[in-house]
Amino acid sequence: MKDPATSCLFLEEVVCCLCGHHHSTPFLTAPDRAHFVPGIFTLRRCKNCGLVYQNPRPSPESSAAIYPADYGPYNNLNDDLHPDWQRLCAFIGRLQTQPGRLLDVGAGAGAFLRAMRVALPEWSVTGVEPNARAAAAARRTGAHVIQATIETAPLDGTVWDAITLWNVVEHLPDPLAVLRRLRQLLRPGGFIYMTVPLCDSWDARLCGAYWCGWELPRHFYAFDRASLGQLLNAAGLISSRSACLVGIEYHFTESLRLLINATVRQFTVRRLGIALTFSRPFRLLIRPYLWMAARMQRCTALTIAARAA
Repeated sequence: MKDPATSCLFLEEVVCCLCGHHHSTPFLTAPDRAHFVPGIFTLRRCKNCGLVYQNPRPSPESSAAIYPADYGPYNNLNDDLHPDWQRLCAFIGRLQTQPGRLLDVGAGAGAFLRAMRVALPEWSVTGVEPNARAAAAARRTGAHVIQATIETAPLDGTVWDAITLWNVVEHLPDPLAVLRRLRQLLRPGGFIYMTVPLCDSWDARLCGAYWCGWELPRHFYAFDRASLGQLLNAAGLISSRSACLVGIEYHFTESLRLLINATVRQFTVRRLGIALTFSRPFRLLIRPYLWMAARMQRCTALTIAARAA
């Protein structure tokens, strides 16, 4: 049975967070294909700077309506040894050979913090997570997690050698304000790491409206390489290193499943098509595409290490 609190969805009109302009053109309309929040949601492109953002979008009080209890990052209690986390830890370790203090923004149930304790145990790691249940679950595993939004977390006066935002930036109501604050918390020579889905990725172009990276209504922004660069520049950051490290196969095959599920009408054919995407022959068939997409940094998710400009 649904929690009554999760049934209240309120939408609000917003302006472009990068340039403040009101004028935009329709870009995409789509339902929630992941958690089936009722409604059709709209992305618009700013006429001035080109940023794609959701408008209208869920208001702050609608958070419970768009993030259900089974939302993945709130429940990844046994996910700390996932290869994606290991690759992200290694990415940090290669760039910063001296251990320091790390802040994980949007820590969920603490999987990345636990992975850091295993991969880079010399680092001191802290998380910030707005969801009370996820933060409590993380703390039960021994992770140090502050239950707050990044805007309200008591972090002033503390400096960090590394700050991470794994698949977080696109969820933030005002990512520019958040990145500007995080830049002030960064120790000179430190890095802000982020993984962001890009709507000019090859996966997005192939799968169109069924690309899993839209994830409306939870994703308030759909960045491409240009608008992500604008965001970093406006926040006083510059990209130092980038790579496709996480979800390379998953994002492509999940997008194909969404495409098949929405467009193939015959039930048996649809189920066979979806089953095929899990098969070993199919995974071998798409390997060259995935290899090239990763090499060209055109997979769904791009991981960036940014430093103060």
